[in-house]
Amino acid sequence: MTSMQIFYFSGTGNSLFIAQELHKSFPEAAVVPIIQLTDYSVKADVVGFVFPVHAFTMPAPVKHFLEKINLEEASYLFAIATRGGSPCNVFRDMDRLLRKKGKVLNAHWFIDMPNNFCHIADTPDQTLIERLCAEARVKLEPIKTAIRNKDEVHAPDSEKSFWRKMLLFPALSFVLRKTNYLHTDKNFYADDRCIGCGLCSKVCLSRKIEQQDGRPVWKEETECYFCFACINHCPRQAIQIRKTKSMAKGRYRHPLYTAHDIAQQKGRAGNP
Repeated sequence: MTSMQIFYFSGTGNSLFIAQELHKSFPEAAVVPIIQLTDYSVKADVVGFVFPVHAFTMPAPVKHFLEKINLEEASYLFAIATRGGSPCNVFRDMDRLLRKKGKVLNAHWFIDMPNNFCHIADTPDQTLIERLCAEARVKLEPIKTAIRNKDEVHAPDSEKSFWRKMLLFPALSFVLRKTNYLHTDKNFYADDRCIGCGLCSKVCLSRKIEQQDGRPVWKEETECYFCFACINHCPRQAIQIRKTKSMAKGRYRHPLYTAHDIAQQKGRAGNP
C-alpha cells in the first residue's frame, strides 16, 4: 500500500505548485489529479487534498470526488486550500462530506496565492507573485512537519466576524454555486484576437470547450468547473467574459507551469 496519496485540482497552477512542493519532501507520495480518476478507492495511509477555494468553498470536481471516494484504508487526512484571501468555511464543508464516510480532516491549512479571478480582481504583478510563492514555501515547512508527524492541526481562518463567516459568506457561496457564478458559464466568448489554436479546449478541465470551425465553443450541457484556465492560458488574451472587466484586465498563471502541465490532469497529455 502506498504510504501517501496527494490528490489535487488546479486551473492556473497555484494548487499544482503546492502539491509539487509537498512531493519534494515526500517523494514516495503519489501525486494524483482528481479529474483523471475513475477508481475512487484510496490505497494509502496518509491522504491529502490540495485545491483552490471556489465560491468560498471547494471546487465542484473536488466535491464530486469526495462524495465518491472510499477512505477505509486511510488513517490520516489533511487538506490545503489555496486562495486569493477570501474567508470561507471550506474545511467545515469538507468535514460534512467526510463524516458520512466515518472520517474527518485531521489537519487543514490555508495558503494565500495570487488571485486568478483576473476578470474581476486586480491582476497580480510579478513582485506580488514572487512574494506569495516565497511565503508559501516558508509556510509549507511546518505543514510538512505536521503531516510527517500526523499532527492534529486545524489552522483558523483569518476572518473574525461571526456574521460574515457564518452567515454572509455561506449565503454568497450558496448563491454563486446555484447560479453558476451568476451565469458566468454562459458568458465566455472569444474575441477577434482568437487565432483558433485550440489551447483553450486542451486546458479546459471540464471538457466544456470544443473547437468548431476553428473557434472555441462552450458546450451548454457540460458543467463548467470555473477554474478559469481557458481565460488565463489563452496566448492572445482573446477569451473574455461578458459583464466583467476581462477586456481591461490582465491574466495570471503560475510562472512554473504551462498550459500543458495543467492539461495533463485530464490524462493523455490533456487530449479531450
